[in-house]
Amino acid sequence: MNKASSAIRHPAFFNRYVEQVEPGKISGLLEDSVNLLVQDLSIISTIDSSFAYAPGKWSINTLVRHCIDAELIFTFRALSIARQDPHPIKSFEENQYAIEAEKAYDMQLLVQEFIHVRSATALLFKGFKEDWMTRTGINDNGEQMSLLSIGYIIIGHWLHHRKILQTRYGVGL
Repeated sequence: MNKASSAIRHPAFFNRYVEQVEPGKISGLLEDSVNLLVQDLSIISTIDSSFAYAPGKWSINTLVRHCIDAELIFTFRALSIARQDPHPIKSFEENQYAIEAEKAYDMQLLVQEFIHVRSATALLFKGFKEDWMTRTGINDNGEQMSLLSIGYIIIGHWLHHRKILQTRYGVGL
């Protein structure tokens, strides 16, 4: 199943993530994304994680923590949709999470955690049946999100922040 299929359903806000991912079977794409993430994090782990490119902007540490938090939340959303939970998918306030995340995380631990989270995400999706990819949930704004879209969002979210690390933070990924 590819992204052009009718299984892609999500609020327009998420297009910026979904559009960064090449079409393909989502379980394979997630497995492949683990390798890129490992490469990227090995580079990120060698630089000053307290660096922020401008006053008031997130540090590299906070950006990585944000990516982990977002993936955990999106993975929970995927699980909820896969299990056909009838409750609305709740949004989260990323800046509130970031404020709390800035306080106490070591970059080496973040690197380990992110790799484990992405690996677990890939395994979770590998266990989903292909025909489940069309399953949808409703977010708290009444908009549909499909299981397949969430897989693409998870991959694309890191790719989005990877570009920010390259262009604004000057990280050579």
